[in-house]
Amino acid sequence: QQAFKLLNRNPDVLLEEKAGLEFIFIDVLARSLRGGDGHQIPNLERYIEDHPEMFVQAIAWTYKRKTPGEDPPEFSAEDGREGLALRGYNLLEALERIPGQDEATEELAREKLTEWISMVRRRCSELDRAEIADVCLGKLLARACEGKDGVWPNEAVRNVMEDLESEEISRGAHTGLYNARGAHWRGEGGGQERELAAKYRRWAEALHFTHPFVSSSLLISMVETYEYEAERQDTEAGIRRRLRH
Repeated sequence: QQAFKLLNRNPDVLLEEKAGLEFIFIDVLARSLRGGDGHQIPNLERYIEDHPEMFVQAIAWTYKRKTPGEDPPEFSAEDGREGLALRGYNLLEALERIPGQDEATEELAREKLTEWISMVRRRCSELDRAEIADVCLGKLLARACEGKDGVWPNEAVRNVMEDLESEEISRGAHTGLYNARGAHWRGEGGGQERELAAKYRRWAEALHFTHPFVSSSLLISMVETYEYEAERQDTEAGIRRRLRH
C-alpha cells in the first residue's frame, strides 16, 4: 500500500499503467475486499469511468451467458476461466466511484452517468448478460452518497434510476445497500433494524411523488427488509430471555 501511495504521486507513470497495477493487486488495495481501511484504486476507477468496456469485460468474465452461445474472442474467458472470473468478480465488488460524480453540475453528472450506463447495458445485452449487468450496475449505484437535500440516493443517481425503471438495478442496489452494513455490534432486539427502516422510510416518503419508482422498488423494499429483521430479532431476543429464566 505504501508503494502504491508513492506510485500514485509519480507523474511519469501513465494513468493506464497505474490502473493496470492496481487491477493486479486489487485484493490488497480495495477496502471492500479486505474489510479494512483504505481504498487505493483511484486510477483504476478513473480508467473504468472513461472506459466502460472494462466493466463489461469484468461481467463477461464473471458471469456466463444466459443462453448457450459464443462470446467474441476479446470477451472470451474459456482459457483460465476460473482465474479470470475471480478477478472480474473482485473488480465488480471493489468499485466505489460512480461515473460522473465529479462533474460541475448535476445535469452534467446525470448526462455522463446515463451515457456510461447505456454503453454498459448495450454491450452486455449483445453478450447475452443484460439482466446480470443491471444487477451489477445496481450494486455500483448503491455506493452513491446522499443528495444535497439529505435524501439518498443523490440527485444524479436517483434521476437516472427513475429514468431506467429497471427492477434488476433496484435488486442489485438493494443487495449492495444491505451488504454495505457489514459486521456490526447489536443490542437486544430489533431496535437497530427499526432505526434503519425509519431512515429508508423518510427517504422513500421524500421521493414518493418526484421519483415513485425509486421510492417503491428500492427504498420501500429496504424498509420491509429491515422491519422483517426487526421482528425476527425481537422474537429471538424473547426466546433467549425465556431460556435464561
